[in-house]
Amino acid sequence: MNRRTFVGSLGAAGAGLAAACAWRLEDNHVLSAADGPAYSPWVDWQREGARQMEKLVRAAVLAASPHNSQPWKFRLLESGIDVYADTSRRIRAIDPLLREMHIGIGCAVENLLLAAAAAGYTCSFDTPGPSGTGELLPVIRVVLKESAPRCSDLYAAIPWRNTDRGPYAVGADLDARSVQALNDLNPSESQLRIFWFRKTHQMRAFADLVFSATEAIVADPEQSASSARWMRTNWSAIQRSRDGLTYDAQGLTPCMRALAKFLPPLGIEKTNRYWLSATREIQLATAAAFGLIAARDARNCQQLLEAGRLWQRMHLLATVHGIAMQPLSQPVERRDREFQLNQPLACATALAELQQDASWQAVMPFRLGYPTRRALPSPRRTLASVLI
Repeated sequence: MNRRTFVGSLGAAGAGLAAACAWRLEDNHVLSAADGPAYSPWVDWQREGARQMEKLVRAAVLAASPHNSQPWKFRLLESGIDVYADTSRRIRAIDPLLREMHIGIGCAVENLLLAAAAAGYTCSFDTPGPSGTGELLPVIRVVLKESAPRCSDLYAAIPWRNTDRGPYAVGADLDARSVQALNDLNPSESQLRIFWFRKTHQMRAFADLVFSATEAIVADPEQSASSARWMRTNWSAIQRSRDGLTYDAQGLTPCMRALAKFLPPLGIEKTNRYWLSATREIQLATAAAFGLIAARDARNCQQLLEAGRLWQRMHLLATVHGIAMQPLSQPVERRDREFQLNQPLACATALAELQQDASWQAVMPFRLGYPTRRALPSPRRTLASVLI
C-alpha cells in the first residue's frame, strides 16, 4: 500500500468513525436528559380539558415506586376510583413478599388524595370491586365527595419531587425544624413509626448494614438479575417501556451521564460493581442523616399502604424544604429474601438491633440531605396503560 492509499484509508476510517459517533449521539440522545414522550406526564399532569377523575390519576402516576416499576392500575367510577396492585410488574426476588409493591401503591394513593383535595373533594375509603384478572390485586377504593378546594404545598410539589441518587452536600446539617416537620407527618395513633439516625455511631451502623445488604444482593444471582431487569439504557427502549431506572435518574454529572449513554451498556457484573461503589462512596458517604419507616407488621398490606402514603408525604415536604431523599431498601430486601428462602434472619436481627426496638418492623430505610445537583425525573407510562 502506497502512502496516498494509506492516507486515504485513514481518512475514510475517520469519516466512518465520526459518522458512527454522530449516529450514536443522536440515536441515544446522549447530550440531552429526561426528554421524549416518556417524560410528558410530568408536564401535562394538569392538562386542561381532561376529565376530573383522569386528572387525579395523572397526579397519582407521578408518585414514587420501587425501581420505577409503577405497579398500579386504576378504574374510574362515577364517584370514586378503584386502585389495584399490578403483580405482573413485581420485582421478583427483590420484592418476594410484595412489600415494596404495596408501598408504591400507597405513594400513588397519597398523590391521588392530594390532587382530589385540590380539585374540591373529600375522600373516604371502601373495598374496591373485583379486577376481573388474577394479576390485579384490589387495594383500596377512594370514594369522592364534592367539597371546597384545598390546595397545599405538598400538592404543588408533586411535579418537582424526584428521587435523588446523587451526592448530597457534605457537612451541611439538616435544619432541625425541617426534620421535626417530617416527623410530624406521622400521626401519633399510627401503626407506623419513623426512626432517625443522626448521631455518628448510629449513621455508621446504618451505613454498614446497607452496604453489607447490597453486597448480599449482588452475590445473589436471582436478586441481582431481578434488579437489572429494570435498568433502561437505550432512549428508544425508555420511550417504549416508559418505566424503570435510567442513567438520567442516577444522579450523575452531565459529563458522566453523557459518557454512560454513549458507551455500550454495562453487563450485570460491572453494573453491580458500580452500584456497590456508588452506594459506599456517594450515597452513604454524603448523607446528612438516615431514617427508617417501620410498621407493627411488615406483612400487613394496610400498614404497607399507609407506609407508602407517609413516604410520599415526607418526600413531597422534603422537596418543599429543599431536602433531597432516596430510599435505601437493601436491608429490608435482603430480610424479605431470607424469609422467602427460609434462611437465618441476619438482616431482620440487624434491623432490630439498629432500631433498638424489636416491636417495630422496618419497611422503608432512606437517606436525606441537601442536594448538590438537580435530580431528574424518571419516565412515566401513559394514562391509557394504567386505566382498566
